[in-house]
Amino acid sequence: MTDPVETIPLVPETLAAGANDEPAWLSDLRRAGLSIYTERGLPTVKVEAWKYTSLAGLKKIPYVLDDGGVPAPADADIAGDVLPLPPEDTYRVTLVNGRPTDLPTDLPAGVRMARLADLLEAEPALVKPYLGRIADLSDAPMGALNGALMRDGVVILVDAGIVLDKPIHLVSIAQAPNGQARHGHPRHLIVLGDGAAATIVESRVTGPESAETLCNAVTEIAVGADAHLRHLRLVNRAETAVDLDLTETTLADRATYDAFTLTLGGRLVRNEGRVRLRGANAWAGLRGAYGARDAQHFDTTLLVDHVVPDARSDQVFKGVVDAGGKAVFQGKVIVRKDAQRTDGNQLHKALLLSRDADAYTKPELEIYADDVKCSHGATVGELDENQLFYLMARGIPEADARALLVEAFLDDVVEAIPEGPLRDAFLASVRAWQTRRHASTWEIGA
Repeated sequence: MTDPVETIPLVPETLAAGANDEPAWLSDLRRAGLSIYTERGLPTVKVEAWKYTSLAGLKKIPYVLDDGGVPAPADADIAGDVLPLPPEDTYRVTLVNGRPTDLPTDLPAGVRMARLADLLEAEPALVKPYLGRIADLSDAPMGALNGALMRDGVVILVDAGIVLDKPIHLVSIAQAPNGQARHGHPRHLIVLGDGAAATIVESRVTGPESAETLCNAVTEIAVGADAHLRHLRLVNRAETAVDLDLTETTLADRATYDAFTLTLGGRLVRNEGRVRLRGANAWAGLRGAYGARDAQHFDTTLLVDHVVPDARSDQVFKGVVDAGGKAVFQGKVIVRKDAQRTDGNQLHKALLLSRDADAYTKPELEIYADDVKCSHGATVGELDENQLFYLMARGIPEADARALLVEAFLDDVVEAIPEGPLRDAFLASVRAWQTRRHASTWEIGA
């Protein structure tokens, strides 16, 4: 006997197919998403991909669907959580509950940025070739729910041969004012034409005095032949936030996707990344770091699918888990039968700072080709007592010595970001997290 399917009341009774005047293909996409979610239900720990992450707590929160009427907070109210990047050095976009509130007007020729809602209303044919066609949500009920409920998001289109002169900075703010919990389902689309290059940075934060928020986002990315996308993200939500993010990327011949995610804030965060290497000599680098504590639950789940020969992928994640925190890393590499000469590597290291800290790691290789070079490694350990003794023997107080070792552990992977303002901004966020962590237990330098 199978268990009954369990859902949560996130779907308004009026949803069904969305707007009456929307294209048939979009209505079909919504209905398909709703059907998958209704059939599969809320993922439970009995589902292998969700074995270590429970969403049962969502059933206790009276969420209402965000209607787009929430104003953006003042920059000063979120400045301490956002990546410290000068606005003049980026094309900055502010999103509230996944809805863009402003768009840059000085983008170079060949680069278009728009609200998904505007394009669905005025130019649906522009997004039809990509929306719902990059991400396979048949086995992702929360992603399928996004397909049913998506109303807005940001669309970034970079024409062939265009090299963006500075990064795009998406400042995504979760905000639920007046004590009313809210859920939103933003859908983002990023398309780079052949030979294009761009850097996209995200700061995912929470507005001041926010009630409970659920952000259930899906991002679809297509990188054309000889195109290069660097995608850097900081997740720094508040304790009231649940963040479920699924990003699926497809790579053409000789394309590269260089991704980095730093997760430092949020009550429950699941960063799920899927990459399909469909072009020869393509490369995907998925790297990241995290710091979990005080009942925070951070889940990184990755799937890299090698479809064709002669492609490479690297997964490198390192994380720190302090008292009360829980971290999950699930990384999988699939090498299809025809994907000969694949080079796929995977590494995860977790550092436990307390007996009351948990880390779960599950590396997987699924190989059907016979001419490959693949490896995976995973370690969960504690601070090196010899290194700690060495620092303390030179007059460094124990608290500061521990802080230095933790920073060095995280900095090692952060420094994979090329030297410059972006790396400096992420390192500064690690320092700020360290300061907050110490402030709750001891005074630095005392």
